[in-house]
Amino acid sequence: MPGPRWLAALRDEDGRAADPGPASGQPEGLQPEPEIAPQGEPNQLAGRCWPAAGRPSIRGMSTPVLDETPTRSTPATARPYLLGGLAALSVGAAAIHFAVVFEHFNEYVLYGVFFLIISWAQAIWAAVVLWRPSRPWLWLGIAGNAAIVAVYFASRTTGLPFGPDKGHTEPFGALDLVSIVLELALIAGCAALLWRPSLADRPVRRRTGFAAIASLAAFPAAVIAVTTAVMTPGWAGPEGPRGLASGSAMTASATAPGAQTSMGDMGTTDGLPDMRMYGSTAPATAAQVIAAANLIKATDASLARYKNVQAAFAAGYTDVLKTNGEEHLFHSGNNPAYAGLNPQHPSSLVYAIDVPHHAPILLGAMYIENDGTNGPQVGGGLTRWHSHLTVCENGKPTIAGFGLQLRGTCNPATWQDQYTGQMMHVWVVPYTGGPFSDDLSRAATDAAVRAVLDHS
Repeated sequence: MPGPRWLAALRDEDGRAADPGPASGQPEGLQPEPEIAPQGEPNQLAGRCWPAAGRPSIRGMSTPVLDETPTRSTPATARPYLLGGLAALSVGAAAIHFAVVFEHFNEYVLYGVFFLIISWAQAIWAAVVLWRPSRPWLWLGIAGNAAIVAVYFASRTTGLPFGPDKGHTEPFGALDLVSIVLELALIAGCAALLWRPSLADRPVRRRTGFAAIASLAAFPAAVIAVTTAVMTPGWAGPEGPRGLASGSAMTASATAPGAQTSMGDMGTTDGLPDMRMYGSTAPATAAQVIAAANLIKATDASLARYKNVQAAFAAGYTDVLKTNGEEHLFHSGNNPAYAGLNPQHPSSLVYAIDVPHHAPILLGAMYIENDGTNGPQVGGGLTRWHSHLTVCENGKPTIAGFGLQLRGTCNPATWQDQYTGQMMHVWVVPYTGGPFSDDLSRAATDAAVRAVLDHS
């Protein structure tokens, strides 16, 4: 019949079982004869004095033996450092995606939904990898982030096959590049742990107190610092919080006299802003507001004859330029009547194309000044003019930011980047940004089309 567990665990200095003492019926004071150990050695506990009760005292035993608590210490390993690093990478990428969710919703609902999903997924993944890491969870981290990276490079190289910017490539920016670096590092870290799990069990120097906290927080702190820095407007680039809805914030000042940059129009190419804005930004006076309203009214009346795009072709608007669901028809030839601010003869007509089961919809006009001529700001700050940067790509003059090729050829070796003549849009339908908006995004075009169809 085995005795109590703590009794079985009791060991003497040499590891042999201790003698339990006199039998309960033995007369007190009678000394037992020395016992012989199995090896023929005398039992070293024989003859020891026990307490008066004749039984071992519980108080005399060591606590680790009684509660069977192991006394060995677990060696420090690299596991918390590696898992903490992976979690920090995922949280950093999630923070960047959270920062641009609303701007993507403004551009296209599905874009916003996509960014909202991946933001929460990356945040949740980080929490689980710290709480209960597993091989399937590491594989999920690789697959999910690889999909995000693939979508990103597709949007920068070939353009996405859906959405308002279908087939239109987006420029690279610091904010999105940092996010991609974090995701690629996370993929590499997960792959390393899957390939060699022993990396997590490698012993490291044990630290205590502040040194332990500092060593664990060093890498996450670096990720936080880089992520925070790149979210500032000066670093973010076209994917920044201010730059998504209508393009990135300009980071270079215009150099032409009177030129000013607009808020959130396109980006930069070769260090030059893709778009320049001209004229005063001062609030319009009462007279200027009336003049701006009269310009809209005169333009609307003049465009009535061009509701049918075939009428525009017949009137000589035969040069076609397509971008983001819009089609600009320019008047061919060099008739000076079609230059400048002349509502009777607009320089260009703008139609929405690719409208399902509908003919092209006339949205407004664009007035273009001769090169070197400043457009009249009849409406004060309401009627600012703009110009686009023209570069040489693949031997063709190309509008930067849109990738639109113009007529003619160019030699990249001798070409010097230049700006188009000043131009101004006048929209005669409800349009994002107002009747003089320079927003040529697909989202703005789609919103204008919906407004027309809803009121037709």
